[in-house]
Amino acid sequence: MTGNAAPREPVAYDLIIVGGGMVGAALAAALAPTPMRIAVVEARSQADQPSSDGRRVSALTAGSLRILQGLGVQDRVVAADSEPIQGMVVWDGDRAGTITFSAEEAGLESLGAMAPNGAIAAALQAATVDSANVDWYCPAAWREMSREADRVVLTVEAGGERHQLRASLVVGADGRDSALRRHAGIPTVGWSYGQSAVVAEIHPQRPHRGRAFQRFLRGGPVALLPLSRGRSSLVWSVPQARAEGLLDLDEEAFAGRLQRAFGPELGKLAVGGPRAAFPLRLEHARRYMEDRMVLVGDAAHAVHPLAGLGLNLGLRDSAQLAQTLAEAHIAGEDPGSRAVLARYQRARRPDNWLVSAYTDGFHRLFANDSRMLSDLRSLGLGLVDRSGPLKRLLMRQGMGVLGAANRLARGKPLGTP
Repeated sequence: MTGNAAPREPVAYDLIIVGGGMVGAALAAALAPTPMRIAVVEARSQADQPSSDGRRVSALTAGSLRILQGLGVQDRVVAADSEPIQGMVVWDGDRAGTITFSAEEAGLESLGAMAPNGAIAAALQAATVDSANVDWYCPAAWREMSREADRVVLTVEAGGERHQLRASLVVGADGRDSALRRHAGIPTVGWSYGQSAVVAEIHPQRPHRGRAFQRFLRGGPVALLPLSRGRSSLVWSVPQARAEGLLDLDEEAFAGRLQRAFGPELGKLAVGGPRAAFPLRLEHARRYMEDRMVLVGDAAHAVHPLAGLGLNLGLRDSAQLAQTLAEAHIAGEDPGSRAVLARYQRARRPDNWLVSAYTDGFHRLFANDSRMLSDLRSLGLGLVDRSGPLKRLLMRQGMGVLGAANRLARGKPLGTP
């Protein structure tokens, strides 16, 4: 990736971000206009960033689009083959209970947008390239880390050379299998769902009109999310053994299985490319901070994809951590001190735990085949669908536009107080 050349001599930074994907790059982009000096260590080269197909996309909520607006990259992301989400249709099995959401009901221009992961990452990374305060080590890997009383020393290998980086703080944005989290000895709580999410690009016969569809089945939800040019992105949660069988089917047989699971809402479904599957689990760090270290995104929390909120939580983490660190810098505080990091942790844990709990709860509720629970689910969906103000409140909360806690979450540049 292009950017400032990595220095050959040991160099001091205010913080080092390990992981320059979407969440790590968002943090770097947020802090780039501040006086803080930042190093980003990213394992993948620009050529290895996610390509643009129906398997590698994310649902950005309206709240996340506001964060991207505050970072100055929303227009670039929206222009990069994205598709506005105008509505959602959710139903339980045989359609006994259904709930619909629309942007108009929520008082929003859209509920969010589907965008390619590669385009989101590229826009955020590009926002830092011209900053004199941000150095990229990419592709690179960290080999050693020591945490001292007043600093972290990270040894990074890039281009066949070793570089020693020093900073007050290291940020773990290196995903749900975070090596930094393990190195710091931060325990997690969670469990495997015994499921895998099968993902693919789907070409439906009928236009989706910007609507996302999700059907809850006993084995797990099947969702078709709107993409540009009439395409849809499939996220189908199934038992792991079944996922392997679905990947082994030819395209016609797979499309037939999907059609029976999803139903006729979008007409005949055709597969538009290769399929993939990844295992699902809930995992939440018991704490987000350790001496001179803090976690963001999937390194801190991984949730079930049924609500598509994983990346959105990570962007909220980055927005909050950026504001916390910028304010500490202005006040002359040590950005890696436990007092500063505790403020970030207090701000983000309630939201992340709440989303973890309700995605897990929804999964368990809809995976249960009890007749009594089925009747209660259908009744509950119908009541919420007709609830008016309550439904609007739930939509705005889910889209991350209710009670935004920091400047970026309100669509404003970080700036200074």
